[in-house]
Amino acid sequence: MSDADKAPVEAERVAIVCVHGVAPHPRYEFQDQVSSIFCQRLNEQTGEGRYVVDVLNPGNVLGHGTEDPLPTISRVHRKSDADPANPDDSYFDVMEAYWSPISKGRTSWLSVVNWILRIVFVPLNTTARYHATWQKQFFDYGYIGGALLLAFALFVVSITAAWQSFLTVIDVTGLLHHPAQEFINTLNTSANAPGGVPVKIVVWLFVGVIGAFLVGQAMAAIVKLFVQRKALRNSGGAILHRLIAIAVLIELGVGFVYAMALASFPNGTLGWRGVLFLIMIFVAFQLGYALLINFMVGFFGDVQIYTTRDENDSRFYQLRDKILDVTVEAIARAISPQLNGGRRYDRVIVLAHSLGATIAMDALSRLYQLTLQGAYTHDEFSRIRAFITLGSSLEKTRYFFDVSGITPTASFEYWRNDAYGAMFCRDVTVLDEPNGSGIFWVNYWYFQDPLCNEIRSYRSRLKPGESLESSRALAEEREEEGSHRQHGTGRLICRNERGYKRMTPTNLLLHSAYLYDPWFWFSGAAKKGGRHLGALDVIIRNVKGVKA
Repeated sequence: MSDADKAPVEAERVAIVCVHGVAPHPRYEFQDQVSSIFCQRLNEQTGEGRYVVDVLNPGNVLGHGTEDPLPTISRVHRKSDADPANPDDSYFDVMEAYWSPISKGRTSWLSVVNWILRIVFVPLNTTARYHATWQKQFFDYGYIGGALLLAFALFVVSITAAWQSFLTVIDVTGLLHHPAQEFINTLNTSANAPGGVPVKIVVWLFVGVIGAFLVGQAMAAIVKLFVQRKALRNSGGAILHRLIAIAVLIELGVGFVYAMALASFPNGTLGWRGVLFLIMIFVAFQLGYALLINFMVGFFGDVQIYTTRDENDSRFYQLRDKILDVTVEAIARAISPQLNGGRRYDRVIVLAHSLGATIAMDALSRLYQLTLQGAYTHDEFSRIRAFITLGSSLEKTRYFFDVSGITPTASFEYWRNDAYGAMFCRDVTVLDEPNGSGIFWVNYWYFQDPLCNEIRSYRSRLKPGESLESSRALAEEREEEGSHRQHGTGRLICRNERGYKRMTPTNLLLHSAYLYDPWFWFSGAAKKGGRHLGALDVIIRNVKGVKA
């Protein structure tokens, strides 16, 4: 072994700032997912099994008397490090831009559905364009429209079932044959129910409704357990706890329903047929509620709020600004030693999922503008080496921005079209060059993910490092040379990686599958020729002491 081989390898410090997407998220959920799965894949890639995850508090970053601590960091490092706070070898710090609570509960299902029908299906702005193939557009519209129709259909079924069940109950109990006042009297424990039957009629009806509700909750819990099976596969205790809770719900619910089915009323018993009808009410209602509230509001509520960019809309614009502030602050902590207790990262990776890609893009644009205005140094901003988007909704949110009816200003167009080219490029070899050569952008997407898209419209006439002020002159020069005539707007600045995962009856929404898909992490031969680039090779490329 040569002296060069024996020489110690200088450690590198890599920050991964992750930005989560739509739907409610608890703090650190996305950070923990990224760090734990990244650690697992890193061990598989290197074949060493030596990397572990530790949670650390960022030290010496707050002034005396500060009452609000900064979020913790998930550090992926070698198991052999004696002190995880001061590793001997290269390590990766995963931190989260946590914005979920800012937008939750600020809109309603009626507002979201009205927004979807007005913006998505019947846009008022005739100049906006959804940049996707006709096949992708057809699939996305069909998926969203089908979900809406199914949700409303299930509500209609539940209302119809409720009415039929109501007619059956009042017929069997004899409530139709007596004045309303006598029915009200049944609420008095000392009174008789209509037909001379004691107040037990009301009690049995209450027992049956509770039983049907519990059975419906148990079924919903089973579905939720199945959906979360991948996240829970390493947590046997959590699975056992949920199974016990489901068993208790089923036992209580079925017991209550059985008791009501056999209860004797003036005109007979309800029997299993009547009670099953009652259960169907709750199941249909919960399915419709899950589609309309959990899917439509959970996924599109955040999009509705964030894509309302009009400063004159006081409802959502301030929320949008707060979300952006949180993300800018998280990335700024990674690039600026002054905000990080004097510690400097050698490179920063921004990883964003779903709507988080749009938020992260806006945050990077704001940081770039702040750098031009002197708030951050060029050296600090140039530490951002890669932008990894998975399940990105950037094309859809760009359409929502354009279709909102607001006339874009010249200043907005200036930043949107030219600044991206001055920051991003699609050539992975930029990671082999020194900081400041541009941010490598790669986008991972599934065709059957209705919330994401291939990046098609993000093009620019500028190249990384070129001045925005000279964009017009450079554009004219390149038009004369014919070197930049790509769709009339410049070069594509993002590398797209398409996955071929398909929907199944047990997995109807692929939007949350990216992190768990080995295709996302590992490089290999692409399905339609060429070479697929995995996210792991982007993150660890040229990191000293880490085998690719």
